[in-house]
Amino acid sequence: MVRQSKRLVFTSSIALGAFICSQPAFSQTQEGNDEETSGIKTIIVTAQKVEEDLQDVPISTTVVSGEQLQDRQIDSFEQLQYVAPGVTFSGGINARQSALTVRGVGVGVFNIGVEASVALSIDGVTIGRTGAGIFDFSDVERVEVLRGPQGTLFGKNASGGVLSVITKGPTNDLTAEMNVAYGSFDEVNLSGAISGPVTDGITARISGYRNTRDGYIENINPDAPQSDLADRNEYGFRAKVNFEISDTVDFLLNVDHSRRDNTPGGLTYRQLSPDLPGTGLLPQLGPGAFNAIGLESLRAGIVPGPKNRQIASDGNWVAESEVTGISAELTASLGEHDFVSLTAWRDWDTFSEEDADLIPQPFLLINSGAQQQSQFSQEFRLSSPRDRKLTYTLGAYYFSQQIDQFNRQVGTAGLNLRSLAPGILPPILPPFALTGTDFASDFEEQNYAIFGQGEYAVTPQFSLIGGVRFLRSELEASQLLSQTPTSVSPFIIGPFLLRVLDGNRATVENDDNAITWRAGAKYDFTDDFNIFATVTQGYKSAALVTGEEFTEVGLPIARPEKPLQFEVGLRYRSVNNRLQAGITGYYTEIEDLQAQSLVRGPDGTLVVSLSNAAKAVSKGIEADLTIVPVDGLTLSGAVSYNDAKYKSFEQAPCYSLQTEAQGCVQVRIDPDDPDNLATTEAQDLSGARLANAPEWTLNGFARYDFRINDAVNAYIQGGFQYRDDSLSLVSNDPQSRIDAYTLVDAQIGVTFWDGKATMSLFGRNLTNQNFVAAIVPMPFDEGGYAQFRTFEAQRTWGARLSFRY
Repeated sequence: MVRQSKRLVFTSSIALGAFICSQPAFSQTQEGNDEETSGIKTIIVTAQKVEEDLQDVPISTTVVSGEQLQDRQIDSFEQLQYVAPGVTFSGGINARQSALTVRGVGVGVFNIGVEASVALSIDGVTIGRTGAGIFDFSDVERVEVLRGPQGTLFGKNASGGVLSVITKGPTNDLTAEMNVAYGSFDEVNLSGAISGPVTDGITARISGYRNTRDGYIENINPDAPQSDLADRNEYGFRAKVNFEISDTVDFLLNVDHSRRDNTPGGLTYRQLSPDLPGTGLLPQLGPGAFNAIGLESLRAGIVPGPKNRQIASDGNWVAESEVTGISAELTASLGEHDFVSLTAWRDWDTFSEEDADLIPQPFLLINSGAQQQSQFSQEFRLSSPRDRKLTYTLGAYYFSQQIDQFNRQVGTAGLNLRSLAPGILPPILPPFALTGTDFASDFEEQNYAIFGQGEYAVTPQFSLIGGVRFLRSELEASQLLSQTPTSVSPFIIGPFLLRVLDGNRATVENDDNAITWRAGAKYDFTDDFNIFATVTQGYKSAALVTGEEFTEVGLPIARPEKPLQFEVGLRYRSVNNRLQAGITGYYTEIEDLQAQSLVRGPDGTLVVSLSNAAKAVSKGIEADLTIVPVDGLTLSGAVSYNDAKYKSFEQAPCYSLQTEAQGCVQVRIDPDDPDNLATTEAQDLSGARLANAPEWTLNGFARYDFRINDAVNAYIQGGFQYRDDSLSLVSNDPQSRIDAYTLVDAQIGVTFWDGKATMSLFGRNLTNQNFVAAIVPMPFDEGGYAQFRTFEAQRTWGARLSFRY
């Protein structure tokens, strides 16, 4: 008893000393049960492809239940990062630009041939591209965030981690729920679900949602087709039917469909180019090129700055996304083993159009993109009984996807074509005639794998952990760049590069075999107190980088990304179940990190591309704590410290207008080849910080439940989220620094009607903290900057009414 008390004091001291603050992974009362529990609810997860108590999982994992998502008014991926330390989500202007980052590892390249470093899994199905998995959280059972390489069991693009979303399933009893919320900017959120038995052996669940909201970005151009942008307009439904074929066999059919049809427009002018406004565009082209974008912005009444929420666009803003998915999961008991077959097909169609110049001028009159992604996956798993000395999961996996994309860019780009090409272009050509490109690209992938992971109990307390995955990746991409039919022939700018097209299709392919593995050990001091240590080798396949700028030189291949991670963790839960704590330390070394970069093309302009950072390191510590000091009061928190830097990156891309004195110098592209004398501008970022990797993130949460009378219960809660400063751009551009910020939210509510109804009032970002999600170079203004603003960067209020049956 004395030893146990010492362990309790020791563990509590570690957790409290680390200032652990938020992420409630608990529930003080069972759903639909008036009897209060005196402790923290046990959390069951599937982080290792089998159901386990979270405290027994030797992986740094954050879990947010569906109830907690509703309590914190979190209904989208954009908001999840505020309760999951170490996670960053960037939504971009449209769904194709969505990207997840965990511990500073992630890639957000707007390119069909580049997959994410953080896998997104929905009900066990890995999503081929992050944007294809975005939907409302209204009917979610829980969200599991697995940090670090998870390639052994999850495979595919899990070199940085996994975000696993598990939706609610059919119930044996009849249940129903409905939620109605109204808030700032006329935001309306509606959702509902009904679940229960259909007939003997068949249960089903049907859920749906509808969300609308006005935009928060103002278009002050009186002739614009839309007066406000960045609105919300989406709906979706999901149907699950479970067939109990026998006492040992179940068949679950899952169908979902969602659609988003909104105006983007989160990009606003932040900073003009240096010297005189409007001098930043293509100065190397001489007097034939000009840039009036800064002057036009000022004339329109826009004041660039960190708080700017205005544009003066004359173009159309559209962001449409439609997703349909079907999966079939067969679960059977084969003797003492469990067998799972998961078959899934998903289709994603998206179209977007943005007026990227943000002013009432035809610099970029048409800027549209359409993409269709279709994927098929099949996974087989066999799991042993969990009560043996040796437990294991074996499996086989197949994944294929096809992506087709079409982009069109048409405008003047601020160029006087007749002046740039005297004697070549027709003399009757208008000085600022439209020029443009049509860009068609496609990408195909086949992925095969066999895998296994097990745990062997050497003694009742000490276990060894091991796993391996053998995989093969086959990739192919092609592209064709052509002149837009309505543009000046035969010259185009693609983008902004005057040249003649040859009409040839560029292709590239890459096949690779790889092995990922995991090894470690775990020691259980008691059933509720354990420590573990693991080492994991991850892998992310090569990237086939498509882009207009590569038409003449061939499509480049970014090498596979290979992280090696060391992780040590401790998990503790008190005997009375009133305290739960965990702490994890990690060191990850990533070889050939695939990083988004801005590279200078042959015409001098900056284009988005991908490069391999020679080596990067991410190391730090994560901790979480939940305490129920007295009945009704729950305190919880989490903290993450992450030191993510380039260990070696000698030929990193320069940032906009970076000078030689600031480290941007001419270097040989291939110094080992004496015949290749080609050079490029580069800087040495060895020892510099990774982008989108704040050092400190902290979350804090407190809730007090109390009884008003026999018929009414009430609660009051509050939370905060702190994110340290970070850089938006891989190039470590000092102008892309996002300052640290803290968000505060609060809510009060009452539960009545025999516990079946809840009414709540909530406020988000109560201190009206101004911040941005990203800072990027301003289109058509080299040296100028724009910013992505989010809905959360302003104070909002709302009310919610929920019914449960």
